[in-house]
Order: sequence, then structure tokens, then C-alpha cells
Amino acid sequence: MGLTLNYDLRLPGDIAREDVLSRLTRLRAAAAAQHFDEVSPIVDASNLNPEPHEGEALASAQRCIQFFADFLAKPLPDDEEPRYVGDADSAIGFRIDPGEGAETATFGLLRRRAEVGDHEEWYWWCACKTQYASVVSEEHFVRVHTGLVALLDVAVELGFVVDVRDEGGYWESRSEEVLVESVRKMNRLIAKFGGALSDALGEEHKIEAPIFEHRRFERLEMGED
Repeated sequence: MGLTLNYDLRLPGDIAREDVLSRLTRLRAAAAAQHFDEVSPIVDASNLNPEPHEGEALASAQRCIQFFADFLAKPLPDDEEPRYVGDADSAIGFRIDPGEGAETATFGLLRRRAEVGDHEEWYWWCACKTQYASVVSEEHFVRVHTGLVALLDVAVELGFVVDVRDEGGYWESRSEEVLVESVRKMNRLIAKFGGALSDALGEEHKIEAPIFEHRRFERLEMGED
């Protein structure tokens, strides 16, 4: 639970793997130019022989991308029709640690096919919770969240079909004021819920959550900014 940036990336299924790799490489270069804490090397499931100097970083990225690919390759019970089955071994992507307090973000593509019919596409999905970057500061949160949105803008420029569900409202509004008010509202909601749950459970059942680390937690719990 928390303010999240959700996005889907797509390319037509007839695009060659080399073109997919090229576009993701350019997207990764744009990510490296941002002020993110870390941007991993590209993971290409067809070539898993890292250079010696990239071994540790690439191995970590491989585990992350493989986790997402395995998840995305399987259709979910509540998926809308047509349901798709993906090829996890076709995945290409990279991971980003956007900044302290934010979840890992991944950008990639894997090939998938509709269970009914012959439609194919390259596809990726990720949900990156950015809310708790605000525990560091609102300025840090804005930098993290808008940096990810800026990268999605680059994806559009590179020809990706990008669908975004931004719980902070920034993708649609491009207003930092809207974004800040959204995270303040969510922080108040989570603080009130967390405080009530902690009081109900008592000291013998300590709750650990990022919102308790917010320097203004007590005021948030009372519904103040």
C-alpha cells in the first residue's frame, strides 16, 4: 500500500530482437544520465556471459529481471481477454534503484503471444512505489518520481507504446504541486491507519513500516501536513 507509479511498455511482435535490444540500450543510457542511485547493465537472456568487471552487478540485475519475466510470462486469472503467455527466456531489460525510500524499478520487454489467435507483442509491466522517498524529504520524492516519469517520456520518444497509471497524478498533470499534495494525502492516510493498527495491537506486536520513520509522523497521524 502506498503511492505507486505503474506502467506498461509494448512494441509490436514483428520487431526484431536486435531492434528491441537497441531501443532498450538507448533507454538505459537515458536512465544513466538521470540522478538515480543505480542503473544496472542490460540483461539479455540470449547472452548471459557478463564481462568480468560487470559480473556482480549483472548477476544482481539478472535475478531481478528474471523474477519479473517469470511473473509476466504467466497469465493471471483475472487478466482481460485475450490472455497472453510470455517467453521468459526472451526477456531483455535493466533495473533501476531510483533513490532512497523508493522501490526498485525495471524496464524491459519479453515476447508474448495471445492464447487465442495469433497476436504477438513485446511487453513489460512494472509498479514502482515511490511514496516512501518522501520520508527522506519531499524534494527527494519529487526528484525520484519525476525522474522515472522523464524516463517514460524517453520511452515514448523511442517508439514504445507506454501506458501509465500514476497515483501521484504527475503523468497527466506535469504539476509538482499536484504530486506533492498527492503524497501528503497518502502519507496522512497511511500514518492514520498505521497508528491505529499499532495502538490496537499494543507494544507486544510492534509494527514496522517506512511511514513510522517520517520525521512528522505524529502530525501526519493527526491529519496534518
